Amino acid sequence: MTERTMNLLRNSLERLLPLTSLGNKEPHSPPEPPAIPARPDSMTRELKVMSFNVLTSTGGEHALRKRYGGVVQTILNELPDSLGLQEAHELWRIPLVKDLGNTYGVACNVGRVFGLHEGTPIFYRKDKYELVREGVFWLSERPEIASIGWDAACPRIAGWAVLQEKASGFQFAHFNTHLDHKGEVAMVNGARLMADRINALGLPAVLTGDLNCGPDSLPMEYLMTGGLTDLRFAAVDSDEGVTFHGYRNTEGFGSVIDYVYANHYLRSCAGFKVIRDIYDGMYPSDHFAVCARVTMAN
Repeated sequence: MTERTMNLLRNSLERLLPLTSLGNKEPHSPPEPPAIPARPDSMTRELKVMSFNVLTSTGGEHALRKRYGGVVQTILNELPDSLGLQEAHELWRIPLVKDLGNTYGVACNVGRVFGLHEGTPIFYRKDKYELVREGVFWLSERPEIASIGWDAACPRIAGWAVLQEKASGFQFAHFNTHLDHKGEVAMVNGARLMADRINALGLPAVLTGDLNCGPDSLPMEYLMTGGLTDLRFAAVDSDEGVTFHGYRNTEGFGSVIDYVYANHYLRSCAGFKVIRDIYDGMYPSDHFAVCARVTMAN
């Protein structure tokens, strides 16, 4: 084997090594409850927040190209202040940045494997907000590098963005993620990591995501322990229907796995809805988008 070949192999292994799991199969303890500021609210704002798993770049009957226009229309019809996408492969992310660019800026626009593949970008109304800072981390024992955590089936990434309202200076954070679909420990520890990161930031915050768990599951209990509220149950006007349908017409099939949460700066939630619009005879994804109108304080 030549020296050049050896170097190429070494470089490849060095890139892949961080993706391996450390093999820790134990769930962490629940997160600590947040420290609630003992001071009056200085400002409140109502935000419209959306979460949408757009189904990665599949082919066939539900090919991306057949659904793309429906995804764009779903977003523009709702016009959320901020929006978290899941399963956003670069074949989604690149054209969406262009086609939504008159209305939306984007943060955390990277994939989970060295910047490629599925990502969890956050779009925000650029006429109303400016991006103050952003970051990504992986749901693993080594969150700062591309890695597979615990017993997860694949790398899982999270993004966060601090947005500031131009008119008032009001700041809030939007976190967005996609929990693993197989690893039970990874689901629990991923939820713990999300709660810890949100509380560490110390700002009004929302969390969107395909969390691959039902509302009464242990990962959702960890989020609640960490001071987060499922807006599906907090809303004055709420739709508690399924969010994943899988393009199956079987009666009774489906599950609730898509969420909008808010942290302890939550003051009220006027509405939570599941968006079931059809475009060109088809749902734009195998998930329904969900949207909440929430009032936050700082």
